[in-house]
Amino acid sequence: MSALQDNASPSTAEGMGAFERYLSLWVALAIVVGILVGQFIPAVPETLSRFEVAQVSIPVAILIWAMIFPMMAQIDFTSLLGVRRQPKG
Repeated sequence: MSALQDNASPSTAEGMGAFERYLSLWVALAIVVGILVGQFIPAVPETLSRFEVAQVSIPVAILIWAMIFPMMAQIDFTSLLGVRRQPKG
């Protein structure tokens, strides 16, 4: 066996959690919920559209930042679950 095979990571399916495994479903559900909110509760998009600076939607900017920040900071959310068991590290 070569050294490369010894350091092989687990398969992609084993390393994925429920969120990653069903990411397409979550995205589709978010799109459907967004469309339904826009159709049946028009006050929500009207209110959110008021928060705009230099033609940039502040709520959208905040949500994009919140989505990208964990990847930039390389946060391992699975290790955060262990904080409850060992709060001192």
